[in-house]
Parts: sequence; structure tokens; C-alpha cells
Amino acid sequence: MSYKLSQLAPLPQLKNVEIGSTIGHGGFGMVKSAVVKKNNTTKVIAVKFVHIQMAKQQNVSTDMLAREAFIQKECHHRNIIQLIDFGADKNWVWMAMELGDNGELFDKIEPDLGVDEDVAQFYFIQLINAVSFIHSKGVAHRDIKPENLVLDKNGNLKLTDFGLASVFKKRNGPKRLCTTACGSPPYLAPEVVTQSYDPEVSDLWSCAIVLFVLLTGKIAWEMPHEDDADFKHFIKNKGDVLIDPWNQIPIGALSLLRKILNPNPENRISMNEIKTQPWVAKKNRFINDSGMCKDPLQLTARLLVNLYINISDQEFNKVNQMATQASNVAAGSQPMLYLMDDMHRNTIYKENYQVLKGFSSSQEVYTEHSKRKKLKKEPSENELTFNLISKDPAALQFISGSSIKSRESKISDKMKQLQDQQSRYPELFAENFTRFFSIAPLDQLIITILEALNKLGYRNDSSDNDTVVNNLLDNDSTTGIVTIPIHGKDSSNNAFAGNIRVVKMSDNLNARKIEFNKIRSDPLEWRRVFKKVTILCRDVIYVEQLN
Repeated sequence: MSYKLSQLAPLPQLKNVEIGSTIGHGGFGMVKSAVVKKNNTTKVIAVKFVHIQMAKQQNVSTDMLAREAFIQKECHHRNIIQLIDFGADKNWVWMAMELGDNGELFDKIEPDLGVDEDVAQFYFIQLINAVSFIHSKGVAHRDIKPENLVLDKNGNLKLTDFGLASVFKKRNGPKRLCTTACGSPPYLAPEVVTQSYDPEVSDLWSCAIVLFVLLTGKIAWEMPHEDDADFKHFIKNKGDVLIDPWNQIPIGALSLLRKILNPNPENRISMNEIKTQPWVAKKNRFINDSGMCKDPLQLTARLLVNLYINISDQEFNKVNQMATQASNVAAGSQPMLYLMDDMHRNTIYKENYQVLKGFSSSQEVYTEHSKRKKLKKEPSENELTFNLISKDPAALQFISGSSIKSRESKISDKMKQLQDQQSRYPELFAENFTRFFSIAPLDQLIITILEALNKLGYRNDSSDNDTVVNNLLDNDSTTGIVTIPIHGKDSSNNAFAGNIRVVKMSDNLNARKIEFNKIRSDPLEWRRVFKKVTILCRDVIYVEQLN
């Protein structure tokens, strides 16, 4: 079940703040980019809006939201997203915070592959630094997972979302145990669901699972419970697991994981012990003396080198053969409550928002919430289109190479070209990479997407494609946006939900970006969904050709 933003009370107007596009969705809120104009300076930030009544329906009170804001505001650290300000009116709670300029970390992780050991070590060290700091303040995060790890403009990790955080110790007072089970099942410690627990120790378990996913591109198990076959096998063998993907993990990292992932929290190694483990303490090529990235270009290239969408005949045939008609649709699943931003280039939008003016008048980058400028008809339309798409960082995932080194070199060269783009339009880089581009006629594009969704079982609309296409074309002529719901079961048989938005990039060009917006899904599983649909849509995808 979705609530449309246009049907709710207007968002609060914030002083000196101009609201931009939606960069994150949730069950009862959304995150938008925004521009702060003050003292002749401008700064791009993120603003989280939570609808109070929708939050209450999911047992989240305004007191809980206020506690989240107070805790995050006290946690000043270079690896934690800074909360700038917060407030509320009778309908909305808002939190203005630092923008994660490069979006979610795990949006850049290739499923089933993960990242290089150096990259994994770099991000684990930064995560440990952030968690160690909040623990020193008597705060446990209790929801450490991929969605809550974002990147700044230099590729540094930032911990965010303190909605489930708990103060377990006040100054010199005694440590308090927690009794509320919370967190994402694959990442929470086993004691969290069975007993009162030390949240400081359970946070360490979650950090270890994040490291496992970084190294392998897979979760270790669905839930740390004996009913889970993978977890049961891990416990039975006392962590000495020799099957895939455990046997692919470097020996130093594997030793560390076994020491942290001890099911008995009393036998789990401490934060101080983690920091002195050989794998953690060894020198990292990307980290400087302050614990931050010293080579952003090289780090980005190494991070993205595995993030590749192969649209070859072989991959197309592979996905096509494994796709089954509607067999994966979550037909019996309960409807999920979520808030959908449907406010685009229309009257409602103009009445409820100020137009985003924080970007240069010469801007060529697209955003559905800013006024699209008309591009001059010189040079040719094709040249303008290709130039526009080439400036989007999501195009990096389609760059091919004869080898890993070749692809890494091409990505590094491309990132050098995009440095100015990132400084001018940070909002674009904060968006997720689950998007592709097309210059195909809109009706052909929509038909291709619908056929791919039907084949994969990600759509259960009984309407025929022609009827759906006509309705969607009407939406495009009205708002400039086509939105296609998508839901089903992922590879772990868990329900996912989201939507695909087709957005025209400029008024007088036929180029469009096709965004896959996650509402509810594990980020790795969402990328798997995105890749399958994208590969089946290969005939309508524009891919930049590099020398």
C-alpha cells in the first residue's frame, strides 16, 4: 500500500533551504537533496522528512524520532553523517544533515563478487572507527547494515541513520543491557533475538557481517538462528567453514571474522582487540594518517571495477533462460506501507515546493524536481545526448575492458573527467547507480521494460501491455515521468518492492534515464533485480563507447 506525497500535507518550508529531488525512500518518509543559501554561500545537504501519522502506524513516535536526532547530533566524527538541525510541524518531522555525496556504499558492490581486499579493509577500518567513537559516547547503533553506510565525495565511509540507536551508558554510570530485538536479520547478533544483550558487543557482530559481505558480495545467512541451514553449519563447525564463499576470503580476514562471529558474546573479541588484529593493523594503501582516503580516484576505480553490467549475447541468453513467467511474484505477501514521491513537473509540485535554484543556470544535468532547461540545437541532437549521458556516473557500470586492469584504467580516466561534474552537481552523484539510459522511442522502451518484468515475474498487473503503455504515455505527457511498480521475490525468496521511473533528460532531446528506486529490499538483491531487468532490456539501452 502506497501513500502519494501529493495527497499528504505540504512539506515544511525551511529557512534558507531550497528542496530538491528525492534520493532515498522509506516506509514512512523520504530523503531529499536540498540547497542551503546563506551569507552568499551555497551548500548541498540532505533532508530527511518523516510523516508523523505514517510513522505512528508503524509504532514510531515523535519522541523516538526526537531521540534519534538528539543522539546523532551528539555524535561528531569524520566517519559519521553530521546532523545539522531538526524540527517538526504538526504533520512532518525533518532532519537536515550532511549529504552522502557518493550515495550508498553497497550500491557500488557487485553481488557474488564483492570488492578487493584492500578496499574491504579500508572500509572496515573506517566503520570500526565510527562505531568505536559512538561506543565511547555510550551509544550503540543497533542497526549497522549496508543501507546505513554512505560515502562522501572522497569515497570515505559515513555511518548514518540512528533510528534504533540506544544509550547504554551515561558518563560514569553503569552499563545498561538492551531487551528490544531490533535490526536487520542477516546482520544482527544471535543473542539479540533470544535474550537481553550488550548492544556494544552486538554492534561488533554486525560490523563483521558487513565485512563478510564486502569481501564476498553475499550475506552469510538469512538469520543467526539454528533454523537457518547456513548458520547451523557455521555453528556446527565452530566457524571452520570451507565451502563457498568462506573459502574465498583471505586468511587474515577469515581469522578476524571467526573471532568476532563467536555466538557466545562473552567470548567475542572486544573493540580494542579488533583494532590490534594483524589484518586490521596492517598498512592500507588508501588510508592516510587521519584514517581518511588519500587517493579518491584510485579508490573509486578499485571499488567500481567489479560493478559491471554485461549485456553480451551470453549474458542475455543466461538471464532469458532462467526467467520464468510470474513464478517469483509475491502473490500472497502482505501489502507494504510506503511513501511515494509522485510530485513532479506539475501544479501540485509548484504549490508545495520552491524550485531548486542552487545549481548553475548553465546546468546540463537532469533532475525531475528542477526546471529542465532547453538545450540549444547546436551541435547535433546526438552529440548533445551522448555528452549528457557521458556526464552521469552511472554510465561507469557499462564500461567494458579486455581485462580487470583495463577496465580499472578506463574507470579511473573517466572519473578524472567527472571531477568537475561532481563538485558542481553533488546531488547527481548521491543517487544510486541502479539506472540506465535510452534514446529509444518511449513506447518501445516501455514495452521492453514490461516484457522483461513479465518474464522475470516482477509484475502481476493483469492489464494487457498496450493498455498499460497508453496509460503510461498519458502520464509522461502530463508530468514528464513514467512510473512502473515492481515487486516479487528475490533470490533468497524474500519479498521486494520498488518502482521504475522513466524520466526525460531534457525537453528537446529524446534521451531518458530509467531509475530503479528501492522501497523495500536488501541492496545486493535489489542490484540483482536491476541487472536482470537491464540485461533483458539491452536492445533499448544506450552504452557510451570509449576508446
